[in-house]
Amino acid sequence: MTTVRTILPRLAGALALFALLLGGCAKHTTQPPVPPVVVPLSSLTLAPHADTLVVGGQSQVVATTYDTLGALVGNVAITWTSADNAIVTVSGSGLLTGRGEGAAWVFAASGGKKDSTHVLVTGARGWTLQPGATAGSNLAGVFFRPAGRLGWVVGSGGRIVHTSDAGGAWAAQSSATMSNLNAVWFTSDLKGVAVGDGGTVMNTSNGGTSWTRNVSVATLENLLDVKFVDATHGWAVGTNGLVLKTINGGTVWTKRILATSFALHSVAFADTLDGWVVGDGGTVYGTHDGGRSWYPVGLSTSQSLRGVSRWDAEHTLAVGQLGTVGVALAGRDSVVWSLPLPNAGANNQLEKCQLVGVYHGYAVGYNAGLGGAVLYTADGGATWQSQISNTSVRLNGVFFADSLRGWVVGDGGVILHTGHGGFAP
Repeated sequence: MTTVRTILPRLAGALALFALLLGGCAKHTTQPPVPPVVVPLSSLTLAPHADTLVVGGQSQVVATTYDTLGALVGNVAITWTSADNAIVTVSGSGLLTGRGEGAAWVFAASGGKKDSTHVLVTGARGWTLQPGATAGSNLAGVFFRPAGRLGWVVGSGGRIVHTSDAGGAWAAQSSATMSNLNAVWFTSDLKGVAVGDGGTVMNTSNGGTSWTRNVSVATLENLLDVKFVDATHGWAVGTNGLVLKTINGGTVWTKRILATSFALHSVAFADTLDGWVVGDGGTVYGTHDGGRSWYPVGLSTSQSLRGVSRWDAEHTLAVGQLGTVGVALAGRDSVVWSLPLPNAGANNQLEKCQLVGVYHGYAVGYNAGLGGAVLYTADGGATWQSQISNTSVRLNGVFFADSLRGWVVGDGGVILHTGHGGFAP
């Protein structure tokens, strides 16, 4: 017969088991995810604004949103769409997937605001050839604004072409000159300078819709490079030791002739005071006062140095003919320059270079056996790795908007692009 004495222990055990189960459930219970919300926005921007994928490759686009009070807001419901799902698809979180070769726009919309990113999908490894309005021209200089959408390329016969979609399409601009143009730089989306042969300096204040010759430049020397460090301070260099300087954004230039008859091919400044110029015969000059005075550097080479790039005041890279490489790593004075051995390879005739980090950089030119040369260094120029350029022509200019997105230009109207540092993603 069941008694109270036997029922109570059983009841206590059941209650204990129930409490244990209840505690376990409570311990492992998680809050349901908070669904994205739709709120009025003051802005929605995507990054990056342009990207390159290989077929099957993926890349994440990030949307940044601000509410109508100007505060950063997250967990916003965003509608993502692709203009052509056969080329690229996009997930609900902004993840891109390359589906087939071609170019397409991807759009994001929320809270009454929208933005877009341009995606190029290619089946090729390495660098991708972009279609450009450049047939018959040898291209020498290239520049892109930081977002990587707006770009300009200059070349022979006064050729200037412009893109507003990271190179998905290029359109010719009227340069108002027939002189060969060798370099270009923009200090804003609208204001730019292009330099070329015969002392040519062309200015624009409307993004290149129209260009006018700067008559304040009193020289007939060929101008081979131009660089700015901010909206007002810039320098250009050319033949017979010519250096030009502007402190008003390129409206007026002052002239200085260095104590050399060699052509100066490239200039690089880390700030408004410290800079380098390089040229034929292993020429290197430095300045600590913005170019008011220059001092020569005794670099032990007679090879032509064609390009120089500075990441900051203490890290400089120069490249030239027969694979010559010069570096300045430890400071700003001439004593720190050296020639790393082995160099970048004697078969590589290097034209220009760019550092995209303290030690990471690129050089472009021509290799007699391989054609167009694109080289990459991860140690400041001590060693180099060849990349697949997918072209046989000489490459003359390089520009990276960041460490991954770059453009290279060369003979025959060639424009190359990478969205992944020149490596297959």
